[in-house]
Amino acid sequence: MKTISITWKNSQKALRASSTFLKVGTFVGLNLAGMGINAVHAAPHTHGEGKLQILQAGSEWQFVLQLPAADVLGFEYAPSTASEKKRYEETQKVFLRFEDIFTLSNTCELLDTTLESPWEIADEHDEHDEHDEHDEHDEHDEHDEHDEHDEHDEHESKHEDHDHRNTHSDFRVAYLLSCKSPLTRIEMTGFSHWPSLQHVNAIWVTNEGQGAMEITPSQPTLSINN
Repeated sequence: MKTISITWKNSQKALRASSTFLKVGTFVGLNLAGMGINAVHAAPHTHGEGKLQILQAGSEWQFVLQLPAADVLGFEYAPSTASEKKRYEETQKVFLRFEDIFTLSNTCELLDTTLESPWEIADEHDEHDEHDEHDEHDEHDEHDEHDEHDEHDEHESKHEDHDHRNTHSDFRVAYLLSCKSPLTRIEMTGFSHWPSLQHVNAIWVTNEGQGAMEITPSQPTLSINN
């Protein structure tokens, strides 16, 4: 798991809030239980389906978006090829640009962004250096010993690869914003980045109320009555 945190404003309030970003779902789930939509938050990982949680606390708004790796990457295992790693890095950059994913009814200031990615990808340059150093110091006398384990290692590698390619993985990103006036309309324009994403289950809790709806590429806007 890799976590990236970016603070856009040197605010103690923002720093305090960033540590609790990814706990918003618990709060939202509890508050919405009486509405009969708690199951939306608890729904199992499903391809083509994402989750969006929005919480207002005074002038601050928290957005938590969770999407399946299969939809945002096109695969659901740790990237290994150069093209897969490039796609992974580009996806992370998209998540870190709030304005590429959401359009709001009024102007807000982005205070903090926290991204949880399913895998930590090692720097290719470092890996190459380690490999060279390993080659310089290893003795070829160990060659026979390696041969004895080749078949076993290959079997384990295939087994691990099979396991990795059959696990469900998600990206989760949280944003903290400061808005001078309450949001009334939120449009998720990020659908254009993820063609296989069919819908997002959105739930929200504001100073005035709470609600839920499903947003889709054809109906990407949710209205919040404050």
